[in-house]
Amino acid sequence: MGKQIHFLAYKELPSVSRGVGIVNHPVATAKQGSTRIHSGLTELPVGAAVPNHSHPNAEEQVTVLKGKVRIKIGDKQRDCEPYDSTFISGDVPHEFSNIGDEPALVMVIYGVLRDQNVTRTFTESGMTVEIGSDLDRFPAPESA
Repeated sequence: MGKQIHFLAYKELPSVSRGVGIVNHPVATAKQGSTRIHSGLTELPVGAAVPNHSHPNAEEQVTVLKGKVRIKIGDKQRDCEPYDSTFISGDVPHEFSNIGDEPALVMVIYGVLRDQNVTRTFTESGMTVEIGSDLDRFPAPESA
Protein backbone atom coordinates (compact mmCIF):
# COMPACT_ATOMS: atom_id res chain seq x y z
CA MET A 1 0.00 0.00 0.00
CA GLY A 2 1.29 3.47 -0.84
CA LYS A 3 1.84 6.33 1.55
CA GLN A 4 -1.29 7.29 3.46
CA ILE A 5 -2.24 10.78 4.62
CA HIS A 6 -5.60 11.45 6.27
CA PHE A 7 -7.08 14.43 8.07
CA LEU A 8 -9.62 13.03 10.50
CA ALA A 9 -12.23 15.47 11.82
CA TYR A 10 -13.60 14.40 15.22
CA LYS A 11 -17.20 15.05 14.17
CA GLU A 12 -16.71 12.73 11.16
CA LEU A 13 -15.18 9.80 13.06
CA PRO A 14 -17.34 6.68 13.39
CA SER A 15 -18.99 6.04 16.76
CA VAL A 16 -18.83 2.48 18.10
CA SER A 17 -20.83 1.59 21.22
CA ARG A 18 -18.88 -0.62 23.62
CA GLY A 19 -21.67 -1.04 26.18
CA VAL A 20 -22.46 0.70 29.50
CA GLY A 21 -22.50 4.02 27.62
CA ILE A 22 -18.85 3.81 26.52
CA VAL A 23 -18.35 5.03 22.95
CA ASN A 24 -15.17 4.60 20.93
CA HIS A 25 -14.16 6.71 17.92
CA PRO A 26 -11.49 4.86 15.90
CA VAL A 27 -8.84 7.25 14.53
CA ALA A 28 -5.78 5.58 12.95
CA THR A 29 -6.57 1.97 12.08
CA ALA A 30 -5.99 -0.49 9.26
CA LYS A 31 -8.91 1.22 7.48
CA GLN A 32 -6.68 4.28 6.99
CA GLY A 33 -3.72 2.13 5.99
CA SER A 34 -2.05 1.96 9.40
CA THR A 35 0.15 -1.11 9.85
CA ARG A 36 1.80 -0.44 13.23
CA ILE A 37 -0.51 1.75 15.30
CA HIS A 38 -4.15 1.63 16.25
CA SER A 39 -5.63 4.67 17.97
CA GLY A 40 -8.94 6.03 19.06
CA LEU A 41 -10.83 8.39 21.31
CA THR A 42 -13.01 6.87 24.01
CA GLU A 43 -15.91 8.60 25.77
CA LEU A 44 -16.65 7.38 29.29
CA PRO A 45 -19.88 8.52 30.97
CA VAL A 46 -19.81 9.30 34.69
CA GLY A 47 -19.26 6.08 36.64
CA ALA A 48 -18.44 3.96 33.56
CA ALA A 49 -15.51 1.56 33.69
CA VAL A 50 -13.42 -0.47 31.27
CA PRO A 51 -12.87 -3.83 33.02
CA ASN A 52 -9.49 -5.29 33.85
CA HIS A 53 -7.79 -6.53 30.68
CA SER A 54 -4.47 -6.71 28.88
CA HIS A 55 -3.17 -6.55 25.32
CA PRO A 56 -0.93 -9.56 24.63
CA ASN A 57 0.33 -8.19 21.32
CA ALA A 58 0.46 -4.43 21.87
CA GLU A 59 1.88 -1.64 23.98
CA GLU A 60 -0.60 1.06 24.97
CA GLN A 61 -0.47 4.75 25.73
CA VAL A 62 -3.50 6.47 27.30
CA THR A 63 -3.94 10.23 27.69
CA VAL A 64 -6.88 11.76 29.55
CA LEU A 65 -8.21 14.69 27.52
CA LYS A 66 -11.27 15.57 29.60
CA GLY A 67 -12.58 14.59 33.03
CA LYS A 68 -11.07 12.56 35.86
CA VAL A 69 -10.16 8.93 35.23
CA ARG A 70 -8.85 6.38 37.72
CA ILE A 71 -6.32 4.14 35.98
CA LYS A 72 -5.11 0.94 37.58
CA ILE A 73 -2.06 -0.73 36.00
CA GLY A 74 -0.96 -3.95 37.64
CA ASP A 75 -0.87 -3.15 41.37
CA LYS A 76 -0.50 0.63 40.87
CA GLN A 77 -3.37 3.10 40.72
CA ARG A 78 -3.56 6.81 39.96
CA ASP A 79 -6.33 9.37 39.49
CA CYS A 80 -5.58 11.15 36.22
CA GLU A 81 -6.74 14.54 34.99
CA PRO A 82 -6.48 16.20 31.55
CA TYR A 83 -3.15 15.57 29.82
CA ASP A 84 -1.99 12.99 32.36
CA SER A 85 -0.76 9.96 30.43
CA THR A 86 0.28 6.36 30.90
CA PHE A 87 2.49 3.88 29.09
CA ILE A 88 1.55 0.22 29.48
CA SER A 89 3.73 -2.63 28.23
CA GLY A 90 2.10 -5.52 26.42
CA ASP A 91 0.34 -8.16 28.52
CA VAL A 92 0.09 -5.95 31.65
CA PRO A 93 -3.41 -6.03 33.23
CA HIS A 94 -5.06 -2.63 33.53
CA GLU A 95 -8.45 -0.96 33.90
CA PHE A 96 -9.85 2.52 34.02
CA SER A 97 -13.00 4.25 35.25
CA ASN A 98 -14.53 7.70 35.15
CA ILE A 99 -14.54 8.94 38.75
CA GLY A 100 -15.39 12.54 37.90
CA ASP A 101 -18.69 14.39 37.73
CA GLU A 102 -18.64 14.87 33.94
CA PRO A 103 -18.12 12.61 30.92
CA ALA A 104 -14.46 11.78 30.35
CA LEU A 105 -12.58 11.59 27.06
CA VAL A 106 -9.35 9.62 26.64
CA MET A 107 -7.05 9.04 23.69
CA VAL A 108 -5.72 5.50 23.38
CA ILE A 109 -2.79 4.59 21.12
CA TYR A 110 -1.63 1.01 20.59
CA GLY A 111 1.68 0.01 19.01
CA VAL A 112 1.68 -3.40 17.34
CA LEU A 113 3.91 -5.56 15.23
CA ARG A 114 3.43 -5.06 11.51
CA ASP A 115 0.15 -6.37 10.10
CA GLN A 116 -1.28 -7.54 13.43
CA ASN A 117 -4.63 -6.54 14.85
CA VAL A 118 -4.66 -5.38 18.47
CA THR A 119 -6.32 -7.83 20.84
CA ARG A 120 -7.78 -7.45 24.33
CA THR A 121 -7.80 -10.29 26.87
CA PHE A 122 -10.37 -9.83 29.62
CA THR A 123 -8.82 -10.83 32.94
CA GLU A 124 -11.99 -12.25 34.52
CA SER A 125 -13.13 -14.48 31.64
CA GLY A 126 -9.80 -15.09 29.89
CA MET A 127 -11.51 -14.32 26.59
CA THR A 128 -9.36 -12.65 23.91
CA VAL A 129 -11.09 -10.46 21.32
CA GLU A 130 -9.93 -8.20 18.51
CA ILE A 131 -10.10 -4.51 19.43
CA GLY A 132 -13.09 -2.96 17.69
CA SER A 133 -14.82 -6.27 16.97
CA ASP A 134 -18.43 -7.00 17.94
CA LEU A 135 -17.12 -8.97 20.95
CA ASP A 136 -15.06 -6.01 22.23
CA ARG A 137 -17.73 -4.87 24.68
CA PHE A 138 -18.08 -3.89 28.32
CA PRO A 139 -18.87 -5.63 30.52
CA ALA A 140 -16.58 -8.33 29.18
CA PRO A 141 -17.97 -11.38 27.37
CA GLU A 142 -18.73 -14.25 29.75
CA SER A 143 -16.39 -16.97 28.48
CA ALA A 144 -13.73 -17.88 25.94
